Amino acid sequence: MSRVKIQSGFINRNYRNDPYWLIRRIFIDFFRYKLIRFLVKLMLICSPVIIILETIILLEVFDAVFFIKYYMSYITGIFMWFTLYSIFQIKESVSTGVHDLRGWKIGSTGSTVEKLLRREIYYENLFLIVTVFLAVINGIAFTIPDENDKDFFLPFIVFERFFPIFERVLILGCRLNVVLITIIMTTPFNMIMYFCGHIRVQFTMFVVCLENLDYGYDNVDPLKSLYNDEYQKEVTRRLKFCIERHIRIYSVANRILRDLRHFIFIFSIIAVLYTIGILVYGATFPLSSPQRYLYVLSMVVCFIFIFLHMIWTGQATENVTSQMFEALKQTAWYCWNEKNKKIFLMFVLNGRKAFKLQFSQNVSVNYQLGVSILKSVFSAVTVLARLQNDYLLEGN
Repeated sequence: MSRVKIQSGFINRNYRNDPYWLIRRIFIDFFRYKLIRFLVKLMLICSPVIIILETIILLEVFDAVFFIKYYMSYITGIFMWFTLYSIFQIKESVSTGVHDLRGWKIGSTGSTVEKLLRREIYYENLFLIVTVFLAVINGIAFTIPDENDKDFFLPFIVFERFFPIFERVLILGCRLNVVLITIIMTTPFNMIMYFCGHIRVQFTMFVVCLENLDYGYDNVDPLKSLYNDEYQKEVTRRLKFCIERHIRIYSVANRILRDLRHFIFIFSIIAVLYTIGILVYGATFPLSSPQRYLYVLSMVVCFIFIFLHMIWTGQATENVTSQMFEALKQTAWYCWNEKNKKIFLMFVLNGRKAFKLQFSQNVSVNYQLGVSILKSVFSAVTVLARLQNDYLLEGN
């Protein structure tokens, strides 16, 4: 690890050096344009109307096969509405938080750490590009007309039933806007990963500072250091600087997490329902055409990429924040006077707990949650496969 001198001149108060500029451009700055804001607000108004009409149709028919057939389309509508509802609130919270973080430039703690961070960000950007590409492919697949569209998309049934005069216009409007909609539906997740990425980058550099608390005093005699006023004053300054930085990062991170916790919780529930919908439809109804295969396949792969990226982001953020306690344990605290030891003890007590992307008291976004979800999905697939086999046996 490279040696760095701790100083307070690293803080960058603008976004010209934002390491996550690509995510910011696509998923935050994009929604500052008036036309995009207008379209989002228009869809936010129209979506509940369509969902209510879809619910009326489902209740009128009140048939299990009909419900399973359109379940995925119905959940997609709810998912889209909640995304539109939350997008500006999440954007405001994340943008304000990143600004208040007063992030250090990515090269502030040496070239070794900078290369490590840039390589990590490079792979994250690859994930992002693939996700956006799959979302666009999903939207394009939706725009291709198919004679069995009404057997797949519940809104088309709504248009036929309640707006027969404007049916073609409304269907055309859906097809033209769907590429934008698919990108919008990935936006909240990418905004949260943008926030976590900044926390992780800042904490990685902060841990390097902790590892270099004794910079310039590596060869100090432990016995003589206790009576070296210059050394003790410098340690006090560095400890106070690190405590102030730690408080800023944690206060901003916890504030954003409080703002986003209920969104993360609801999105998690919708994601589970969405997964069930895909599994149920795939196990019950054959796909009618190549474009429907492309639509479902691109949606599933895009969902998997977002899931993996989200789980990795949560675990990586948790890992880097837990390194702080390990770095503090390696410091030469035995060379410090009583005043510095008390400051250090307070620092250690406040730094024992790692920051977690929690949406409830006992549930965090990490590998453990990912494994639990995969086990649940595997169980659901097993049950559906058995039900499908029983159904086929009964048919024969």
